[in-house]
Amino acid sequence: MTQMPPFTLLSPRIDEDAVVRSEPAPTAAQDAPIVLLLHGLGSHEHDLAGLVPHLPEDFRYVSLRGIHAYGPGYAWFEMPIDPQRPEAIDPAAAAVETWIAAQSEPVVGAIGFSQGGLLALHLLRRDARALDFVVNLSGVPFPAPLPGDAALAAARPPVLWGHGGRDPLFGGEIEEMTREFLSTHTQLEEERRPELGHAVDEVELRALAAFLRRRAGSSPHPGTEL
Repeated sequence: MTQMPPFTLLSPRIDEDAVVRSEPAPTAAQDAPIVLLLHGLGSHEHDLAGLVPHLPEDFRYVSLRGIHAYGPGYAWFEMPIDPQRPEAIDPAAAAVETWIAAQSEPVVGAIGFSQGGLLALHLLRRDARALDFVVNLSGVPFPAPLPGDAALAAARPPVLWGHGGRDPLFGGEIEEMTREFLSTHTQLEEERRPELGHAVDEVELRALAAFLRRRAGSSPHPGTEL
């Protein structure tokens, strides 16, 4: 069994010097709302930023770096996840919440891959009104009940879940657990790619863009009308 690299907490706050902000499109309003990009385990803030050219121009996209160093990249929280310790996710969630609170533009959504997907969902489980919507790409919810779950089930924000049928991190039981949780706590849209592994393909990317266009059309924030 391969030993995992150590996790080293760099700071309890988001590193502002590492934030990657997309340039607003010429047609976008100056106060266009922000959608966060939250990378996966061992990756970095430039990873999901590569999706931005394929996404609607109704939003500004801001990619954040995880608060832990992990190998050559970064992580949001230590792995493996212990279902008895939801507090292990809280420092990353608090760091993102603090960053959101400091922004002058509204932060309306988050796109997370793998570990970043869990974190995006965790933000909603801590506060069901924290974000208008979430995109969870190849991620799972924290595998135990949390105090905010009832409020989340009442609010039922839109969530797009994209994942592959050949993802080695998703056995049948984990996939069904994720589907059950999301379908009972959110307005779930699922894009399952039977032959895809732990990755994002063009079909998922098109589904993501369409999901965001629908969110822009229903957003209460200014500057996002189609």
